[in-house]
Amino acid sequence: MIRLLFLLSIGLYLSACNPNRSDITGKMDAYVPVYATQNEIQQVSVEAQQPTVNAAKIYAYRNYIFQNDLYNGIHIIDNTDRNNPKKIAFLKLPLNTDIAIKGNYLYANNYVDLVVFNIADPAKPQLVKRVNNAFPPADQQYPPFKNVYFVCPDKGKGTVLRWELKNIDMPKCRR
Repeated sequence: MIRLLFLLSIGLYLSACNPNRSDITGKMDAYVPVYATQNEIQQVSVEAQQPTVNAAKIYAYRNYIFQNDLYNGIHIIDNTDRNNPKKIAFLKLPLNTDIAIKGNYLYANNYVDLVVFNIADPAKPQLVKRVNNAFPPADQQYPPFKNVYFVCPDKGKGTVLRWELKNIDMPKCRR
């Protein structure tokens, strides 16, 4: 009996993830990959201040705070008035997950590359060096959530920047 239940549950699991199933139809919420080309990922820029989306590590440097915004970039905050810090710029850095500061230099990852910025003028960081392929690529085959439906990524479309939850026709994968 236990063996039968085990085999039945394996069969249900496998049939739920079969990309060839045509008996499941309709709309549902699923994670969809958002792609970028290598050129788009390497396009870094200083932009106007933006709202924080995925707050992460912060660094204090002189009268400034650099706040990592996971996968998006780095907020530059003027902290001269400790009671009223103000965001003054945003360093757009796709797929950035970590930062460090030493001297007048900010070090960050830009997907698999290491980038170095001169921050002698923190409001205007200047890219001074890029070390290509300094880090192993992150596994972007799956969204960072368990027990969710998602659209299988297509490597031919580029690198997965992030996953967005959308209401779509039945996706073909589940994790």
